Amino acid sequence: MNVETTGVTGNPQRRSYVAAAAGMTRGFALVQGANDATLAVASAANAPAFAILEESTVYAGDAISAIYEGEAVAIIGAAVQAGQNLITNAAGQLIPATGATNQNIVARAVSSGSNAGDYIVVFVSPDNGPTQDAVTHYIVAGAIPVAPGTAGIGSAAALAMTLAQPTAAQDGMQIFITAETAHAHTTTFAANGINGTKHVITFAAQGDGAVVEAMATVWNVRSLVGTAVLS
Repeated sequence: MNVETTGVTGNPQRRSYVAAAAGMTRGFALVQGANDATLAVASAANAPAFAILEESTVYAGDAISAIYEGEAVAIIGAAVQAGQNLITNAAGQLIPATGATNQNIVARAVSSGSNAGDYIVVFVSPDNGPTQDAVTHYIVAGAIPVAPGTAGIGSAAALAMTLAQPTAAQDGMQIFITAETAHAHTTTFAANGINGTKHVITFAAQGDGAVVEAMATVWNVRSLVGTAVLS
């Protein structure tokens, strides 16, 4: 059963729009429709949604009220804990953000919910949007944490860095590793830890870099920058 755990408080900010399709119901995340006056339910994971539908049931062409700032009742697609940042799944429901870069945060959970289809209270903010990278500058050799963000490697000599393998729960996490000085910095992974066959990335020039993404406990290289080499 879908149950609203608590009611909203305060004075949420709303705008009136036109429903893009039939079957839109309360609590779904909304994205821009065919024009500025129309909104549709998000139909992709990590969609750039910016509002929550307030009406219970609407049809194509109906006037709808969308909450774009403040507390709103939202429907979830997975277990959510209060305080978590939320993104969309492919059905327009809200699910916890994973911490990966470039995630479109729609809202923050105010209350918790255990099951897909439950309703919770969220806080929608115009300050939400794509997450930004956390940047760490390394000037001594060591381990790069398995966490989303950017690792800048730079010193007066080559640094030997390491990066542990991700867990299955970290699928989709991305890390950008880049050389900030022109030395033969390396990042070493577990055996066959890159693309299933490689384990070292070498950076020769300042600005060389690599974007790696976690997938099934292996790091996959999304892109190489400059003269970075896999081996």
